[in-house]
Amino acid sequence: MPNNIRCLKVALVLFVNVILFSNFSQAATKLDGTFIATEQCPAYQSIKKKTNPGKITTKIDASYQTLAINKPDGDWLQLRFENASPSVRWVNINCGHLNSTSAIATRNANQSSCSIANQQDSYVLAVSWQPGFCEHANFKGNKPECTALDDGKIAINHLTLHGLWPNKKSCGINYGYCQPYKAMKLSDDTVASIAQWMPNFHFQTDFGSYQWKKHGSCQHRSDDEYFITATKLVEQADASPIGTYIKQRIGQSITVDDFKRYLTSQLGSKAAKRIQLSCAKGKYLQEVRIQLPRDFEQYPSFSEKLNAAPLARSFKGNCHSRIHVED
Repeated sequence: MPNNIRCLKVALVLFVNVILFSNFSQAATKLDGTFIATEQCPAYQSIKKKTNPGKITTKIDASYQTLAINKPDGDWLQLRFENASPSVRWVNINCGHLNSTSAIATRNANQSSCSIANQQDSYVLAVSWQPGFCEHANFKGNKPECTALDDGKIAINHLTLHGLWPNKKSCGINYGYCQPYKAMKLSDDTVASIAQWMPNFHFQTDFGSYQWKKHGSCQHRSDDEYFITATKLVEQADASPIGTYIKQRIGQSITVDDFKRYLTSQLGSKAAKRIQLSCAKGKYLQEVRIQLPRDFEQYPSFSEKLNAAPLARSFKGNCHSRIHVED
């Protein structure tokens, strides 16, 4: 190949890379802080192509340096993985908690306003598909309900409660740990009645205490009332087309598009836009996050609650196009 043609090709490649990098830099926003993972999620080199050299994932409770967010109020964080190559990867923002002094992370210059009770403008009901969580979460033996599920001592064939989370739009994902805070002291009757829907309560109350401290502290209900309310919502979700679709496909692979089409046909397109999936490793259904209005108790039916709620970020969440429902 003549030298002038070779030089022209090299120059063209360099020019294209500069343009791509420039466009990316304009879209992404620098972000200083740390990200604490609450789920095991894939760490992509490319968001669009979903490339993941080395099949790197976040580790639950691990902390990562935050470098950027893909756009203001975006869904993807650029994190540094020290032992990965390349070390800079993209992780879905819903896979953990972002701690940052940046206004773009908090959506509010006054950070203290994100820890004042009863300032929520909506709720998120997070319901788990327990077999998918236990099979793929790196819980390091500290989830006795998962150990019991693996050993066959308990059977869980319905949706379970992860949490009922008060939300405040201006705080992004950082509304929580509100003051004044009172330690959780549930009655024995409450613990017994919610254990079916929050199976950790069969063995201990550690997970419930964490949910109460971080989320329950931000709303007006007592601890007993908060968890009873949350479990009633899970019962509604489990009996709804969400639970029906999942339970009818245990052990099967499904497409996210088919799931959404089904919910749209049963609940309406408006309601389906209030639902977001969460997956382990991008391909195992782990959780469904359901948007609810602040005054959700005013709406008797589940679909009415959804229709009155704010939009979810996306139905697909951090899931691949095809996902599996563990048995």
